Amino acid sequence: MRLLVFYSASVALLPSGNVLAEETKAFGQINKYLRINGELMGSYELWDFFRPEPAINNNSSYDLWVLRARLGALVATPYVDGYVQGQYIGLYGLPDDAVARPGGPLGLGAGYFLTNQSTNVGNVFLNQGYLHFKLGSLGLAGTFLKAGRFAYMEGLEYSSGIDKFDGLKQRRIAQRLIGGFNAVYVGRSFDGISVVHDNPTFNWTASGIRPTQGNLSVQGQKQISDINILYTAFTSKKDALLPGTEARLFYINYDDKRHTQVVDNRPLNVRPWLNDQRLNIHTLGAHFLSLHQLESGSLDALLWSAYQFGDWSGQKHAAWAISAELGYQWFKLPFKPWLRAIFYQSSGDNDPEDNQHQTFFSKVPSGRIFAKFPFYNLMNIQDLFLEIIASPTPKTQVNINLHQLSLTNSHDLLYRGLGASLNSGEFGYSGKSSGGDRDVGQLLDISFMHAFNKHLSLRFYYGHAFGGSVIKNNFQGKKNANTFWADVSLAF
Repeated sequence: MRLLVFYSASVALLPSGNVLAEETKAFGQINKYLRINGELMGSYELWDFFRPEPAINNNSSYDLWVLRARLGALVATPYVDGYVQGQYIGLYGLPDDAVARPGGPLGLGAGYFLTNQSTNVGNVFLNQGYLHFKLGSLGLAGTFLKAGRFAYMEGLEYSSGIDKFDGLKQRRIAQRLIGGFNAVYVGRSFDGISVVHDNPTFNWTASGIRPTQGNLSVQGQKQISDINILYTAFTSKKDALLPGTEARLFYINYDDKRHTQVVDNRPLNVRPWLNDQRLNIHTLGAHFLSLHQLESGSLDALLWSAYQFGDWSGQKHAAWAISAELGYQWFKLPFKPWLRAIFYQSSGDNDPEDNQHQTFFSKVPSGRIFAKFPFYNLMNIQDLFLEIIASPTPKTQVNINLHQLSLTNSHDLLYRGLGASLNSGEFGYSGKSSGGDRDVGQLLDISFMHAFNKHLSLRFYYGHAFGGSVIKNNFQGKKNANTFWADVSLAF
């Protein structure tokens, strides 16, 4: 079975050295050195969010439109490749009455408006522009160096060439902590340098990068110069260590000294500003992914974990997160059903006054991959869910998830947000009081994806949240929520 995973043409340029220059001649190939690629994507979103009462500007039901266009040119030579890509992003019909006081943004449309301060906003900027040096000619076989502005997806340092295996990596491993995935339409790029050594048994990657603005802000040209990230990972490729298994060890240092106030469970008036007491967080982690073909189907398993330590704006930081997953797909049944069970939990802070911060920090992730309805994220959360995937046709996939959500620690906040959008003024995460409870609620989400061909794809998503006691403590007016989006993507 082919696992359908839809990415834009730009994201196909992985930092592992397996770039488009190595593909066979395709549409957009001008000659053996030059290829033009691009994407045109249109999206419609409908939001029916939780609603606080009493509050002003608490319109929780609205819709919006998105248009994104990208055009890139890749020049490939035996020694160095060069790539440049421009992007237009337009957000239309954003609500100007959905940033509740109190309550904050009621859904992503309100978050876009709060960040951009306009109901219709657009911009053109450089999304990628880099040189990719192939160092084999210098006697360093399998070694590459990339410098400039590029897309970055930690956890996806190489591709195995097996669709299902790589699809699991893309959906359930990659970009948990560093990424710029397009589920939030502006995206996020990174400025810096990345060195890769890749051979048949392992991949070693080391990078020093800074994120660009983006995410919720259309001002994606600007670099967030006060965030510095160091990342390195050693990946034992599939079958190299154990049959059917890949293993990765990784380290991340995240240093943030922006002019912005930190968000945690301390009272607002005592939370420091990062330009006075910055964040400096170290993360050590690992994952193991295994896929085995059996007579009637396939068995997959995943273990991902991370431990953090360092300084959290004047507090000692110590936190953790873990995810364990198990799945089985039946090849001989109609629609080839695939059932997966997932447990994820991250630590929360028990005491805001003990000078120790214990909330797991998500850094700059592609958070909407792991929370498609982003009224929560991967901080201070326990997410236990079942996933059912079916393929009515070889080009169609239906994905149904049922989540049970609760806070790890009731003395901490319910966090949401997708990481830094701006160089100053916004932290990138917000938090709601638990009210002393842990039950966040249940989430049912349904995704439909169809690829008409390798250029044209269609996606639908619907999510319904049944608010638990934590939601009810914060949103007295409306305790359940819905969201729907549909997009069409043309890539070449």
